[in-house]
Amino acid sequence: MPLDLWLTFVAASIVLLMIPGPTVLLVLSYALSKGRSVALASATGVALGDLVAMTASLDLRITI
Repeated sequence: MPLDLWLTFVAASIVLLMIPGPTVLLVLSYALSKGRSVALASATGVALGDLVAMTASLDLRITI
């Protein structure tokens, strides 16, 4: 995959991840009800899950 195409994909993924959705509401509700440490752990889990999903969606065919 050419670098410019990959960077475009990463930029589009970041923009889509920044749009508020159910996970933002989950982290916000945990922050308000359970505190900062639980909200931080939830946000870390959400970010890791998003990273795994983004990585799984990449086309990693090797061309020789």
